Amino acid sequence: NSYTIAERINSQVNASVTWMSDSEQFGVPEFWVEANTFGDCEDYALLKRQVLLKSGFERKDLHLACCWNETGDYHCVLLCNTDKGFYVLDNRYALPMTPKSLSYKWDKALREDGEWYELLF
Repeated sequence: NSYTIAERINSQVNASVTWMSDSEQFGVPEFWVEANTFGDCEDYALLKRQVLLKSGFERKDLHLACCWNETGDYHCVLLCNTDKGFYVLDNRYALPMTPKSLSYKWDKALREDGEWYELLF
């Protein structure tokens, strides 16, 4: 099922990438690219999206989502629609999480058409 695939890919990407800021890696404050060996939160999310697309997920079910975490840092995750509903694939958590189970203040997400929309959880 799609939840199991998302769970596996979340775990694999989290284990294969070492967190590193864009400033350290690229010399700029923000640089969005699929993570390779290193990456920050949006790089993890982009890589997860890429791998899930190759695994048969549709782009409409994979949204980059931005939020503020419990320390007030701006954070990016992948919001993934599975056969069990929407789950957050986050480099900070080994398992997919429901949006409401996280103490994040949600901001916006990016649809497949390239438009940002407000997240209300």
